[in-house]
Amino acid sequence: MSRGRPFANPPLALTVLEIQYPELAGGAGGAAKPGVRSAVREHLPLAENLTEDTVELSLGAPAPATIQRRTFPQFSSRDLTTVLLVKENASILQTTGYGGWEESFRHLVEAALVALNRTGPPDGVRRIGLRYINEIRVPEIDSSPGDWRGYIHESLLSAAGPKLIPAGLQPTVWQGIAQYRTAADSTLMVRYGPREGYAVDPQGPARRKNPPAPGVFFLLDSDSFWYAEDEVPEFDTEWILDRCDRLHAPIREFFDLATTEKLRNEVFDDRQEEDTR
Repeated sequence: MSRGRPFANPPLALTVLEIQYPELAGGAGGAAKPGVRSAVREHLPLAENLTEDTVELSLGAPAPATIQRRTFPQFSSRDLTTVLLVKENASILQTTGYGGWEESFRHLVEAALVALNRTGPPDGVRRIGLRYINEIRVPEIDSSPGDWRGYIHESLLSAAGPKLIPAGLQPTVWQGIAQYRTAADSTLMVRYGPREGYAVDPQGPARRKNPPAPGVFFLLDSDSFWYAEDEVPEFDTEWILDRCDRLHAPIREFFDLATTEKLRNEVFDDRQEEDTR
């Protein structure tokens, strides 16, 4: 994320874009599906239906709960690493095969927006969210919570710093969260801290190719989002793409600040000479 080319060993496990809008007239399935499919066929040629059950409870007089079943179209890449789900009030694009913002993911976003335009289009935009989930793994760190000094910015490690630990105690786990106002109507929320296992399920909706073995990792989960406050703007492809660019910028900057040059050079790009020959 910090360079024009992808890292040799990227820590990024999942990238997600969610666009929320007023409920589509006529729903997300049925007649809308052919138009969406033709718009994303180049990137996401596999089409199927995803069924979702919703339990509805009645307030007031006692009444049994009812289950409402809805079917939404889902489009996937052939390697199953990239998925677009089109729902009645939101579309979710996610990938585990991220190849860079300008180089790859932004083109997928544009294709998804074109697809949504062919459904109606939506009557407006309520929220746009862009999320990057990083599982930072260092081969030498194999016991929890790990010593991340030299790899992660010391500010994110302060909770486990020696000056904050009572004598005789050893930190076993800590989690942090920070929220920043990036514009009048936009926010960046970052969750961070050491964990074990996976933050992103290798068998999730977007499959992970060659996932690492479960173990100790440092989570860096950045969620950058815009929301409509005073009015709901029209659904305009160029406006949404520009908004996505603005949401992506602070994610990239925070990543570069949170990770050290040692981590980027020795771990993320440890095959740099081989790859650039």
